[in-house]
Amino acid sequence: MKRISRLPIWWQLFIGLACCFLFSLIVICASFFIDIKEAEKNNWSYLHRMNSQWELEIETITKNLDYLQYLPLIDKDIMTNLRNDYQKQSLKKQLSNSNYVNNILEDICGINPFILRATILTKNGNIYGNFVEDSLKQVEQAQDHIVYSKAGHKNEKYITDIYEGEINMLPYKLLTIAYAMYPVTSDEKLATIYIDLNFEEIEKSFSVFSNNEIECCLFNKNGMIYSSEKENHFLLKDVKNIYENSDHQGVLETDGTVWNAYVVKITDLDWYLVQCMPKKSFTFNSTKNILPFCFWVLMIFVFLLFGGMQLISRITKPISEFSNALNQVTLHKKQKPRHIQLSEDVPEEISTMVSGYNDLVSRIEENIILAYKNEISQKKTELQMLQYQINPHFLYNTLNIVSALAKLNGIKEISEISESLSHIFHYNVKGGNIVQLKMELENLQCYVKIQSLRFPGKFDVIYNVDDEMMTCEMLKFILQPLMENAIEHGVIPCKKRGRIELTGKISSDHIAEISICDNGNGINDETLQMLHQELKKDLKQGINHSSSGIGLINVHQRIKNYYGEEFGISIESTLGEYTCIKVRFPILPKEV
Repeated sequence: MKRISRLPIWWQLFIGLACCFLFSLIVICASFFIDIKEAEKNNWSYLHRMNSQWELEIETITKNLDYLQYLPLIDKDIMTNLRNDYQKQSLKKQLSNSNYVNNILEDICGINPFILRATILTKNGNIYGNFVEDSLKQVEQAQDHIVYSKAGHKNEKYITDIYEGEINMLPYKLLTIAYAMYPVTSDEKLATIYIDLNFEEIEKSFSVFSNNEIECCLFNKNGMIYSSEKENHFLLKDVKNIYENSDHQGVLETDGTVWNAYVVKITDLDWYLVQCMPKKSFTFNSTKNILPFCFWVLMIFVFLLFGGMQLISRITKPISEFSNALNQVTLHKKQKPRHIQLSEDVPEEISTMVSGYNDLVSRIEENIILAYKNEISQKKTELQMLQYQINPHFLYNTLNIVSALAKLNGIKEISEISESLSHIFHYNVKGGNIVQLKMELENLQCYVKIQSLRFPGKFDVIYNVDDEMMTCEMLKFILQPLMENAIEHGVIPCKKRGRIELTGKISSDHIAEISICDNGNGINDETLQMLHQELKKDLKQGINHSSSGIGLINVHQRIKNYYGEEFGISIESTLGEYTCIKVRFPILPKEV
């Protein structure tokens, strides 16, 4: 450094520019490699997101078919027809029963755009379907192409390969899914329903997610059954090897091309879903993005180098001449050179440079403020866009549509669940944090109805609330977590039929007391003691989220936070006998 500092100013400036130039080259190279790594990371993330969308699309198509195996349970007439041998019935009765089942299957095929044909083969050899003429041939053809089967208690499922078939003399590319039909009261199989899906329509639904960079492939045990690009020939064993990796991602090679691949297994169909992108694609994109930047950086530095040399020459030359003149004067007079101080009448070039620098600083400050304001505005816009995406009214209306369709098709349970869930959702998004007790009870009854349909005949709920309490106001979502605790942890694990009683009264000092008691399993002493300790904690101590009963503690903390430390919930329980949860809160005067 001392040697450099002793060099003339011209050489010092030149060495400084050269070092800056070399440092910039290092930064460009480092940025290039970092950009490639970041592009590869984004590539994996993008493949993962695309795979999730494709998997959801496939599950949406196939999962909606499960309900068809429960047709005999939904419609008693179908159950009767499947059990009877219509060969032993009169011709009129045969036609009536056959038309009834066939019409239902035809309606189902008309609703679902992916279903071409539905055929039921009973244990008696009876055949029902929307195309009865070739149903038996279709069943035999589907049985020959089965590649995957899954069996369980009253649950059998068969999946075929993709095969060529005819329906009403028209050729189709078919995927057949078959389900066994069982009655509730016995393990004797009634029939098997064969559902023929139009795989060409399924491929069209995949086209929504297709793009030029990513290829999607589907594999079953026989190999590839779908590919968005027909010319690639990936091997099933390579796909399985990638799926066995912990992150389900790896590299595929075919025809001299290397692909980054992400693999997901759809267990219900025994399919492997592969999303892949050529490795050279994102490398080329990264190179293409950074090369113009590198080019312009190099051009700027070359320009600065030659311009700097010219500028250095113009600056150092007059200084050197001035320095030589001073040396001559000093040596001639043989006196010590005097210090030269800058006065107000500085040269115009220096004044312009200082003025330009000050203007530059001012513009930088203005740009920083403007960029900060723009960033805030952009964040507000993004937040508003996210808020607009959350449209609860769309979901609420969708539930109403599901309920209407369930009523139209005579599916009472789905209609009741949809109406109850719609009411709960509407209750969630409407109103403030304070509601009347009758509204809280209405919401609670909808929740109980859903649980009753989920666990039929498992428990009874009795409501015993004073009429004068119905209009009193309380915090929202207090009772549902307590009822959920009584159902899930009280009566459901218990073998006997459960009983849950909700009582409510107002004490003489205007304190509302609501209790939810069940005759379930109860709580052991250790857990009960832990719950009592959590309930005694001060609000500032927070909640132990690792403990059980977090729903009860949350309700307790909300009541204490809103009404005061003296209010909240209390728990009484005896293991194997009962659990009783009491809620206390004051009756506040209504706002006028």
